[in-house]
Amino acid sequence: MGLGFRWRLVFLLLLGLLLWQTSKIWLAFLQDGAATTELQGDQAVTPFSEKEAPPPEKVHVAVYYEALCPDSRSFVLKQLSPTYRKLSANVNIELVPYGKAKTIKVDDGYQFRCQHGPMECQANIAHACSIDVIKDPSVQLEFVACMIENNIDPGIMDTCAKRISVDLTSIKKCTNAERGKILLAKYGDMTNSLVPRVSFIPTITLNGSSEHQVRILKNLLKEVCLQFKVTPKECVS
Repeated sequence: MGLGFRWRLVFLLLLGLLLWQTSKIWLAFLQDGAATTELQGDQAVTPFSEKEAPPPEKVHVAVYYEALCPDSRSFVLKQLSPTYRKLSANVNIELVPYGKAKTIKVDDGYQFRCQHGPMECQANIAHACSIDVIKDPSVQLEFVACMIENNIDPGIMDTCAKRISVDLTSIKKCTNAERGKILLAKYGDMTNSLVPRVSFIPTITLNGSSEHQVRILKNLLKEVCLQFKVTPKECVS
C-alpha cells in the first residue's frame, strides 16, 4: 500500500470525524432553538391568558341630605340603599349631611343653625363623624341608613352600633369634639358650592351633575344605569 493512499485514508477518516462532530453541534443548536421558541410562545400566551379584566365602570353618586329630613330618610331607605346593594361594584357613594343648615364662624370654632332645629345639627354632626370614621363604603351606608331610619331617637347611634360593628368610641369622640363641627362646616362648603344652588333636600348628583332631580328621586337605579357606557348586567336583570 503506497504512502499516498495511506494519507488519503487518514484524510477521509478525519473528514468523517469532523462532519460527525459538526452534525452533533447543529443538532444541539436546533434543539435549543426549538426549546427557546416554545418558551417564548408560552411567555407570549401566558400574559394574554392571565390578563386581568378591566376595572368596572363606576358612577359617582353624591347625596346632599339632612339627618332629620323626612324626604332624606325616604330617599336613603327606598332608593339609595337598594341601588347600592344591586350595584355596589359600579357606584361610589358620597354622603354629605348638611342640607339647608347655616354655618356661623365664632372665635372658638363653628356654630350651626339647622332646618329642623338644634337636634338636627347634632344629628348631622353624628352622621359626619360616622362617615369620617367608617372607611368601608358598605358599612358606612348601612350605619347611616340605620340611624336615619329612626332619626328622632336620641339613642339611635348606640342602637345601630349593637347591630353593626363600628368604632363607636371614635365616632362619639368626634361627635363631642371640635372635629365634628369642622367636618360639618366642610360639608356646608360642599353643599353651598353646588351649581345651581340647593333648593330641595335631598339633592343628588350623578358624576357631578344635578340634572333630572325628579327622575333621580323617583328611580335612582334607573338613572344611575343610564350613566354607564357599558350597561352592567345588574341594570337589566
